[in-house]
Amino acid sequence: MTRALITGGSGHVGANLTRELLDQGYEVRCIDFDNDHRAFEGLNVELIKGDITDKGSLNKIFQNIDLVFHTAAFISLDRRYKKLIRKINVEGTRNVCEASVDANIKKLIHFSSIDAFIRDPIDEPLYESRALVTGPKSVPYDLSKADGQRIVLEYSKSSLDASIIHPTSIMGPNDFKPGLNCQSMIDIANRKRLINIDFGYNYVDVRDLSKTSITCAKLGKNGQNYLVGGEYLMFPDIAKMIGNILDRRTLLAVLPIFSMYFNVPYENIKSYFTKQPRLMTIDTIHTIKTGHKLIPSTLAKEELKHKPRPFQDTINDTIKFFIDRGLINI
Repeated sequence: MTRALITGGSGHVGANLTRELLDQGYEVRCIDFDNDHRAFEGLNVELIKGDITDKGSLNKIFQNIDLVFHTAAFISLDRRYKKLIRKINVEGTRNVCEASVDANIKKLIHFSSIDAFIRDPIDEPLYESRALVTGPKSVPYDLSKADGQRIVLEYSKSSLDASIIHPTSIMGPNDFKPGLNCQSMIDIANRKRLINIDFGYNYVDVRDLSKTSITCAKLGKNGQNYLVGGEYLMFPDIAKMIGNILDRRTLLAVLPIFSMYFNVPYENIKSYFTKQPRLMTIDTIHTIKTGHKLIPSTLAKEELKHKPRPFQDTINDTIKFFIDRGLINI
C-alpha cells in the first residue's frame, strides 16, 4: 500500500487531502505540529510530532514514505510577519525538499499559490508560463511562495521528482480552523457582514483540488507547475447565494474597493490590542484589486483530469459543514 505524508495536515487543504487519500486506499501520515487534532477525528491517520522549520525533526517523519504532499504554509498579508512567512514558506520548503531527498521519496507535490505569479497584466489569461514574483519590495507572502517554488524547481533538476500545484482561492468543507475565506462565509451567514466590497476571485473547491493533487502524484511531470482553478465569482454574489441557502438577507449594500482603505487604521488599532495579525492591510487591498478573472486551468484539465464542480455545490456543502459544526446560527 502506498504511504503518503502530508505537511500541514490539520489545515483546510490537508484535512480534505487526508480524506481523499484514505478514500483512494492510501496510508496517510501527517505531521502533528500544533496538537489540534479536530481534522483527524475518526480517521485512521498516523500522527508524528514535527515542524518543517526544524529539519532534524523531519528525519523520522519521512522514513518509509512514498509520496509527500507539502501543503504547510503561513498565510498572511501583514508585513510585520515577513520573517516568519519566509521561515515557514521558504526555509521550511527547503527542509522538506532535503528531507525528501534523504528519504528517497518517489514524488513530492508542492503546493504553491496563484499569488506566486506576477499579477500584471490582469486582463490576460493566466498560464503556468507567467513569470514568478521577484524583488524585495514585493508582497512578502507572494515572494515567499515564489521563492519556495524556485527551491522545489532547483531540486527537481537534480535529485527530486517534484510537481507544483497553484491553487486559486480555496473554498469548501472540512475547514476545522476556519481561514480567512471560510470565516468570511461564516460571518456573512451569521449576518455579521451585511456590507460587502465589489470584488471577485476565482474559487476552487478544496475537494477537487485534493483529487487533482493526487492525480498529479501519478501523472504530473517533474518540474512542471499546474494552475488549479474553478469558477470566478463576485463576492456580493456569493453573499446572495448564502442568503438563498439560509433564507435570510445577507447583503444590504455593496461598496467600491477604494472604501477598504478606510478600514486599514481600524485594523491597525484592533491588531495592537488583540496581538493578532491584521486582516486588512495595503497588501490585502492590492491582492483584492489584482485578482485574475481569466484562469483556464487548461494544463491541469488536460494532464491531471482536473474537473471543477459548480460553485453552487461548493457553497452548499461549505455552509452545511459550518452549520453542523455549530458555527452558523440557524
